[in-house]
Amino acid sequence: MARKQGAAIRTKKYERFRGVDFTTDPALVDDARSPWAPNMVADMGGMPEKRPGWRTLQTFDGRVNGLFDAVFDGTAHRLVHAGTKLWRWYEDGGTPPALLAEHLPDARSMAVYMGGMLWLFTGDGLYCYDGIAVRDAAEDAYAPLTVIARTPAGGGVSYEAVNLLTGAQRVSFLADGSSTVYVLPCEGLDSVDAVEVNGERLTAGWSADLTAGNVTFAAAPAAPAAGAEDNVVITFTKTVPGYAGRIGRCRAAIVWGVGAASDRIVATGNPDYPNYDFICAYANGGYWPDTSYAVIGTDETAVMGYRRLGEYLAVIKEDNGQDSTVFLRSGALDDDGEARFPVKPCLAGAGAVSRFGFGSIGDEQLLLTGSGVYALTTNSLTAERIAQNRSFRVDPKLLSEDLSEAVSCSYNGAYLIFVGGRVYGLDGRQSRSYQSRGDMSFVYECFYWENVPARCVLRHMENGRESLYFGTADGRVCRFNTDIEGMARYNDDGAAIEAVWSTRADDDGDPMVYKTLLKHGNAVTIKPYACSGAKIFFRTDRDAVAWQAAEGTMDIFSWETIDFSRVAFNTNDGPSEIAFRHAVKKYKRLQILVKNDAVNEGFGVYAIVKHYAAGKFARE
Repeated sequence: MARKQGAAIRTKKYERFRGVDFTTDPALVDDARSPWAPNMVADMGGMPEKRPGWRTLQTFDGRVNGLFDAVFDGTAHRLVHAGTKLWRWYEDGGTPPALLAEHLPDARSMAVYMGGMLWLFTGDGLYCYDGIAVRDAAEDAYAPLTVIARTPAGGGVSYEAVNLLTGAQRVSFLADGSSTVYVLPCEGLDSVDAVEVNGERLTAGWSADLTAGNVTFAAAPAAPAAGAEDNVVITFTKTVPGYAGRIGRCRAAIVWGVGAASDRIVATGNPDYPNYDFICAYANGGYWPDTSYAVIGTDETAVMGYRRLGEYLAVIKEDNGQDSTVFLRSGALDDDGEARFPVKPCLAGAGAVSRFGFGSIGDEQLLLTGSGVYALTTNSLTAERIAQNRSFRVDPKLLSEDLSEAVSCSYNGAYLIFVGGRVYGLDGRQSRSYQSRGDMSFVYECFYWENVPARCVLRHMENGRESLYFGTADGRVCRFNTDIEGMARYNDDGAAIEAVWSTRADDDGDPMVYKTLLKHGNAVTIKPYACSGAKIFFRTDRDAVAWQAAEGTMDIFSWETIDFSRVAFNTNDGPSEIAFRHAVKKYKRLQILVKNDAVNEGFGVYAIVKHYAAGKFARE
């Protein structure tokens, strides 16, 4: 015989919210998390609020392939690679963009700043920007002094390596006072470009045999005084097929150096050398020695990018399920003062899926893999490097995206992944949580945004403040409205932002008891704004879709934002409640959704409270 149930009034309060949870059924998520909360983000206190909107600043002809910035003479320069052109653009809205370069590949690019120059890796040429003009890095590439102490007949000592960017090189001879023919170390030259004797460049009095690779003087250069150094320097060019493309076809780079300094560029991404990376000379992005490269693991998987780990550089590859995916590079000077950068395998199983999917939260380095976002960390017991998942709560939805097209950045204490017009965020400002009791691997609280059509992103720092920009496939450069005060920040290019916070489909602890939501005693506590409001929706176990149960506004009086269609003289800037006076009978599970979809309205949820009565046992 069934036990008769009492009809005592019961209270359920949802509060101390955290983030979204896409890992399980909406009926099973924690009360503090939401199974559906688009366009919400935690405020400084951890409570969910509507994200700021964004606006278009500039439109270019061609999809935006890269956004870059660098400071020259105290002024921040912003560059955009749109289509096949590179522009300097100005945010003031009045200065037209300045065309810097044309005929770039129409593909996503990457840039790094070193030595007073911005170095742009396009996949079809390395370019440099000095704050005034852009040029192909090969145009001013360093001509290395490859051989010194050479006699006119040959020999000498190898000194500097050939530069991959150029076939130009220099050789210095010690004249003997009698020889007129000076033999260069190469045959089949492209050209002899300069001849210097005792520091003076000769414009006549010599001839070159490019096929034989020598220079003949009309009169023998005099021998230097006893103990003097080389006094004849010949500059020539001999192109080695494929050398220039080794760097020009790279598409990813980072600035690094001995002791984790920032005085060398490490580049990779050449499809002809997928598991190679190349290191430029000290503080000189125009000199890439042909001996300064490394072969990282097997050629079955490509090097995708880099992360700094203290004094080490993590080199991250694709994952093929077999080989190491993360290698560690260290840097040191040998006994001769030459830099050496040995590489060793570190771990397997955390391979990157996008060259633009790297970021960090604090000092924790993150990478986007085919299994979610992983952190490169150290086992506290064994001190070994390991990779741990940090995106557990959004992985089911995140992993359904085409992650090869994803881009990411670190911003405002979070790690953001932009893909398919959506944003998946890992929130480093909230307390970390653990997937299960006793599990030492934590995960971040997460948020989820829609209607952000980013193809590339740029985090800009100026005067200690962060700004976030993105470029789109239809040529727009956009900025999030974090610089706008007031309610005007809450729109996406003038369109409404639909922000929702939903509870779980809650059975109130017993799925086999019918409940009745009372008509009184139910409310949503919302965050105070000059203009705000909410629509409350219900969905029970009987409903295919949610239905609206209530709606309300909560405005703080302000002459700046006054709307005479909804004049409010409320000057209290504390939280306020929107009651929903709608009884719901005979449900087993009830989900409450709170939504704001109005233009230029703020929105945040502090708590949801409901009062209900338990009834009879459900039969099925």
